Amino acid sequence: MSTLTGLVSCAISSLCFGSMYVGVRIAGDPGDGMVVQWIYIATGAPPFQPFAMLGGLLWAIGNLTAIPIIKTIGLGMGILIWGTVNCVVGWATGRFGLFGVNASTPSSPNLNYLGLVFVIVGGILFAFVRPKPPLTTKRDSLQQGSPIIIRREEPQNTNIEEGESLVEQQIDEEERVNIETTENNINLSRINSDGMKKRILAVVASIFAGIGYGSTFTPVIYIQDNPQHFKNPSKNAIDYVFSHFTGIYLTSTFVLLIYIAYKQNKPYMDNALVFPSLLAGVLWAVAMLAWFLANDILSQAITFPINATLPGLIASLWSVFYFKEIEMEDLKLLLCAVCVTIFGVTLVGLSKTI
Repeated sequence: MSTLTGLVSCAISSLCFGSMYVGVRIAGDPGDGMVVQWIYIATGAPPFQPFAMLGGLLWAIGNLTAIPIIKTIGLGMGILIWGTVNCVVGWATGRFGLFGVNASTPSSPNLNYLGLVFVIVGGILFAFVRPKPPLTTKRDSLQQGSPIIIRREEPQNTNIEEGESLVEQQIDEEERVNIETTENNINLSRINSDGMKKRILAVVASIFAGIGYGSTFTPVIYIQDNPQHFKNPSKNAIDYVFSHFTGIYLTSTFVLLIYIAYKQNKPYMDNALVFPSLLAGVLWAVAMLAWFLANDILSQAITFPINATLPGLIASLWSVFYFKEIEMEDLKLLLCAVCVTIFGVTLVGLSKTI
């Protein structure tokens, strides 16, 4: 099959990956994401290689962090950061033959390296794009310790002279305002500090997810490159899809059972999220199938810089134009990051044939 077929497969995969969480974001509050992530990976198909399940396990472990990341730093930011790490891990594995797979050298290694650098720089720029702070509900305010001021009207005391009463009321009012201002400043500082901590944790979780995602195809490619160690292995990556998906499904189900036990059989579940989660699963399955096909045609050294970053660009478009998650003053930085990343992806794609 031609290089063009491989690049089209990458485009389909990127489009589906970049849009798979949109329905979930629109439908309602995904909570901690445990039920959502289980629903959308209930998929499968042909020949079974148990070792290929390891790739599914790695993917599922990384995927557990997806919903919390998206809730903290936004859809576009989350996918773009973990996509950059995913890109580097997957690219390095294929390019240098890590973990026992055969090294794949592009026609133009220098162009491949240069493209990767631009992709990484684009990912770094995306990390500085600030999402809008989430709207705080009354319940959230109570949980954050915001002061509740209860005003009670006192009966007028006719025995106190009017002048003394006015002075005392003015002093009480000034003291109350000072106390409220101090409490509000303390709470605002605490909220800002907590927000920064959550943002840092989300970025770290994105890196962790990227490592899991970037390693997901390694067991499958290892089987293809080392057929002597396995019984009747296929040379076609698409034949390992069922084994790979099974690994994801079993891992996700195991984690879901632990989660349900931890929640004392009261998992968070919004009924409105069931269909969007299933739709996300369909998009994810199509994206993975296209990526398996692209790996066979182009190799990981080409597909990872493309498939690990383009979904982030697509997700960022959803973030900007639909969810309005990006601050207006950061749109220029976002545009710069998009241009740099697209240029890098183009160089990587050209390195296959030039």
